[in-house]
Amino acid sequence: MDNGKKFSLQVKEFYQKTKESLKLRPVLKRIGFSREITKISSQKVLANVPIWGIKKIQDYKRFSSKEKKEFLMKQFTSEIACVILTDGLSFLPEMEAEARKNSLSLFISGLSKKIFGEEIKKLDWLLSPCQAIISGGLLQIFDLGVLIIGDSGIGKSESALELISRGCRFVADDMTHFERTTTTRLIGKAPSFSRHFMEIRGLGIINIKEIFGDKSICRRTDIDLVIRLKKWEQEKDYDRIGLKFPDDYEILGVKIPQINIPVAPGRNIATLIEVACKVFMLKEKGYHAPKELIKRLDRALSLQGSGEER
Repeated sequence: MDNGKKFSLQVKEFYQKTKESLKLRPVLKRIGFSREITKISSQKVLANVPIWGIKKIQDYKRFSSKEKKEFLMKQFTSEIACVILTDGLSFLPEMEAEARKNSLSLFISGLSKKIFGEEIKKLDWLLSPCQAIISGGLLQIFDLGVLIIGDSGIGKSESALELISRGCRFVADDMTHFERTTTTRLIGKAPSFSRHFMEIRGLGIINIKEIFGDKSICRRTDIDLVIRLKKWEQEKDYDRIGLKFPDDYEILGVKIPQINIPVAPGRNIATLIEVACKVFMLKEKGYHAPKELIKRLDRALSLQGSGEER
């Protein structure tokens, strides 16, 4: 017995998200688009989507009239979400008629059955949990989607407010809604009830759009970087060079680069967040300041050693 978790999505959504990668074309237009495709989490294939290739059609053609009728009645049931025919083949007229009668979607794929199967495995994320709400604020800083997380009261909202006053764009405060759109892409936005609002201790609830204007607001953004604000620990030995980034932060199975910033009196956290974003952008382009410094030190020591030998 399979005790895996069950996930689903409508045929319409499946088609919209996979029509390019799977080379799909609907045969009966939008018929059957409201049916649900299901998948058990412990399985690697779609649970209720028959995928046919050349062999299936050849076998069908060899059936007697009675066997063909029984085959279609067995295949085109209410439990089936849709049927996909690969190899660029076409469904036979009686297949289309039976599918239309049962309001069942039929799709043709230009891919071979083997390649189609390989592509389906890459789309496993489609039928996994793809939405979550996480405690943290979301801003767009230098065109990066930046999630700011940390303990309650550490100054996330106050830092975000200062960044907005400098021209960064506000997406969400405290609670951020995430949606995974591909295996590596996350979209973040505010829940509809809290959109544009931020809580600042001492001021209460404020409306960012009303205070800073339309340009200060971003409805949604990709997530590129997570910045974790951590309380400064006096006895802790912090990395003073920055050779290593902390482990990535994982949301819905997507790993996002993370930077930790210790928070202590006198540190301008908003400025540090801006600089952290610049550091990340340079690193993405291949420049890493600590490595550059080490190269210079190695070069200087090498030259000094050569001078001593002479």
